[in-house]
Amino acid sequence: MSDTEAPLPTTGAPEPELVELTHALRRALLARGEFLAPAWVEESARDLRRGDLPGWVYRGEAPALGFLSVRARRAYGHVHATPSPVAVERAERLLVALEGALPPTAGRLDVGLTGLGTADEDALSHRLASRPGWTTLERWAMDRPLDGPPPPPAVPGPGAVRRPVAEVPLEALGQLDWVGYAGTPDEGLVADTPEEDTRILEEIVDGRLGRFLPEASTALVSPHEHLLGVVLVAEQSAARAVVLDLVVHPAHRRHGLGQSLLDHAVRASTALGYHEVRLWVTTANGPARRLYERSGFRRAERAMIYRFDRPSDASPAHSQRER
Repeated sequence: MSDTEAPLPTTGAPEPELVELTHALRRALLARGEFLAPAWVEESARDLRRGDLPGWVYRGEAPALGFLSVRARRAYGHVHATPSPVAVERAERLLVALEGALPPTAGRLDVGLTGLGTADEDALSHRLASRPGWTTLERWAMDRPLDGPPPPPAVPGPGAVRRPVAEVPLEALGQLDWVGYAGTPDEGLVADTPEEDTRILEEIVDGRLGRFLPEASTALVSPHEHLLGVVLVAEQSAARAVVLDLVVHPAHRRHGLGQSLLDHAVRASTALGYHEVRLWVTTANGPARRLYERSGFRRAERAMIYRFDRPSDASPAHSQRER
């Protein structure tokens, strides 16, 4: 079955329909273990209706929604499609619409997807492979049940001292995050500047991405108080804690600091009464994946990121280092 219908700007859709679609998107994210604040649903529907948030929509029996948020050098978007015989085509057309809305200053677009099954996601990836500039990143949620024996007490590692996250300036956390993810497959999935990184970490600590768990979170510093690594943990549900960030400074890797941080998060989550710990990892990030697998984490949920990179000769921003 082929679909010839083009998506419409969300400014032309009734707000109640947009609310239904944003509710469906949030439900899909929660179902696969991601957090999205309830207030986002109606706020985003209003922004889409007013045009403050650029978006496109399919109405009728197989509704679908796509929108993007543009920042200085990068844009982030999301596509939510209702399963149907035309869902893959509609998702592709929404992605192309987002690509077309990318301003000249933005060199990259990362788009999440909900609503489609694994086979349709793979079909969409195959279709995008023939479009210049598009690639697909596979990410997995990994879970560790807490019904068995916890890891041994986490030793900070040689030359490392443990500190509560509250004692570390947010700017230092943001700079560590920026440096720590540079050059990895996860580079650029969250922020495009150190300042943006700091703002997102502030949201985590303030509990806007799930109730922050200071007992399960910790920082490691050198004897001279240089920040070496950090793990940030939040509550995803009454039964599950989620590791939202785990990073070690590149100059201090391969000394067991990542393992120490992860062990602390697992032991503390067990003590707090959670039944499971979850984290997310990009499939291509082999070192991180191996660390998590050694620690008893196993694949649970898959999520795809559809990435568009503008050719370097088409964007003045593309040549700058991006996170």
